[in-house]
Amino acid sequence: MLTGRQVMIGALTLLSVVMPQSHAGSPAALEFSADTVQTDPQKHQRVGRIYVGKRHIRSEIEQNGHSVVNIIDTENQITWVLYPQQQSYIEYRMEGAPVDVEKGSPCEGLPGAQCKKLGEETVGGRAAIKWQVRVPSQGGGEMHSIQWIGKQRSILLRQEIQNGPVMEQQMLGVEQIDGRPVEKWQMTLSQGNQPAQRSTRWFDPQLNLAIREESPGGYIRELRNITIAPQDPGLFTIPGPFKKIVPQQPGQKR
Repeated sequence: MLTGRQVMIGALTLLSVVMPQSHAGSPAALEFSADTVQTDPQKHQRVGRIYVGKRHIRSEIEQNGHSVVNIIDTENQITWVLYPQQQSYIEYRMEGAPVDVEKGSPCEGLPGAQCKKLGEETVGGRAAIKWQVRVPSQGGGEMHSIQWIGKQRSILLRQEIQNGPVMEQQMLGVEQIDGRPVEKWQMTLSQGNQPAQRSTRWFDPQLNLAIREESPGGYIRELRNITIAPQDPGLFTIPGPFKKIVPQQPGQKR
């Protein structure tokens, strides 16, 4: 089954429609399809499409005049990048995916991550589970953080990164977007004496993900024309005529 985080990864692949609202072990989202729209401060828009199945995500977008399709198999940790004009594709496999991770842990779906439950606390008036999280970083080190995951919505209410920023999320109210009741959340990111940065996200409880985000500077990322329905399994398969491309490794001779 797909988790809120996995669906957001699929959206991120397409348009960076991001909200750290749920940890990887949150309940699966419903099957649906939607348009993805990213608007920059100059009101230029980039439009794509996303399809979410039971354990697959398909995203479509135009890049430099060419169609690019991403298919993510979340169960087997495989991503295929398809180039329809060339009838070719590249396969990426995620190695070292965690096994036997406690259900509901922030480490679900994060290769090499280690999580330790520290207990329960209240954050902003909401009951939360406190976790110690260690995630491998580039260069062989680790990123250490403390996370507070809300018990009601599995929302990341607060995160403190060692020697890094502090993130907090607070619900502001309930609104309607395209006829869907959504929760409006404000995320505040602060570090030291630097001015805090704030962004606003609208979280859809039925889909278990954010369907709109407004970031500092006037950037907007959103899902539109959401249709909840079972998705055609054929959307998540590679067409027979497509040929597999093996990317050249650094230092590899041609």
